[in-house]
Amino acid sequence: MWIYNPAGIRPDGQYVDELLSATMREMGLSKPPMAGQFPKARVERMTVESDVLDEVNRLFYERGWSDGLPIVPPTAQRVAEMLRGADLSPDVVVATLPPMGGQATIEKIAVNAVMAGCRPVDMPLLIAATEALADPAFDLRGLATTTSPDTPMVIVSGPIVSQLGLNAGTNALGRGWRGNAVVGRALHLIVQNIGGSWPGVTDLSCLGYPGDFTMVLAENAEASPWAPFHTDLGFSKRANVVSVVGAEGTHNILGIGQGTRGFMKLVAAHLAGMDRPIRSVVVLIVAQDTAQQLAEEGWTPKSMRAFIQDNAAIPFYVYKERFIDTGMARRVPDWVHQTQSPDELIPTPLIEQMLILVSGGPGEKSMVVPGWPAGSMVSREIRLPWNWDELVEAYVPDYDR
Repeated sequence: MWIYNPAGIRPDGQYVDELLSATMREMGLSKPPMAGQFPKARVERMTVESDVLDEVNRLFYERGWSDGLPIVPPTAQRVAEMLRGADLSPDVVVATLPPMGGQATIEKIAVNAVMAGCRPVDMPLLIAATEALADPAFDLRGLATTTSPDTPMVIVSGPIVSQLGLNAGTNALGRGWRGNAVVGRALHLIVQNIGGSWPGVTDLSCLGYPGDFTMVLAENAEASPWAPFHTDLGFSKRANVVSVVGAEGTHNILGIGQGTRGFMKLVAAHLAGMDRPIRSVVVLIVAQDTAQQLAEEGWTPKSMRAFIQDNAAIPFYVYKERFIDTGMARRVPDWVHQTQSPDELIPTPLIEQMLILVSGGPGEKSMVVPGWPAGSMVSREIRLPWNWDELVEAYVPDYDR
């Protein structure tokens, strides 16, 4: 049988795996044991002696092409079917991905999508998300190699949420929905296999993060009392948009019994207790019941941002101990360093992008997601292929739409 190769190729024709295996030798690492050992070709002929799934999974795992979970073998037939989801030539280069500079062609994206369990209908979203990740403003190089637990988080908004059957309701960031699970997983495999972010080799995260397997959030536009999230970013209401954020973790915000002003103060206090003086991005995911209460009392995303910035603050003597004395107060304005009164309140953190959207099911359990400090959120409009309606009909069951 013929199996496709998911590994990235640099513009000079060198496979990223060759560089990775050389790095492993320099570091004295022996896992994955077959790093760089494969035919330097798009496809290879593989003789299967017993079970296809078992043998392909063992081989790919030993080569460093797996995330540790079972993968779907990227056979020639499966890759050809996945390419139905893109009306572009397979050799079109969507982006060049850090940290090792592999080229994400349409075909390489399709191969990794097959491995993750994606459907052809997922390809437009994956292509746009891959392009967004490669934007220098996102800082994938830093995110993919840091010792921090940050990971790419995908936010999807627009009509495509329901068309793909993405879960924006109860358990929106949890298990149980194929669309959310496989798209996020595919994107992480793309970063790993094409970009060359290998755990323990180039990805040096101290503790890692479960979101490395998948982290896709869909906006619950039907439950939101505000305009769609992507319109706040300058896109038209009918647009389908994917945004990528370097997520550092998730922090629950319990709104029960707080009242709207109390809830907003709780969010501000939570942010003020974090470990950095500046955040490039902070995502506030508002539970639908809380969002309705906020809207009824006149709160908008704009007024919520202003309130949070005004109320997330700590006394200067605490700020000095936490950030200035430890050398963490880099990039903060000069006026902060020139503060005289120990009791003067200093905004903490200073937030460059405060993103607010509604997702999840009924309840008042909201969430704050602090972002990778060195990178910004990047958004791209999702380009749908000419056969989009046909793809949705063929690959998304009615019960998911």
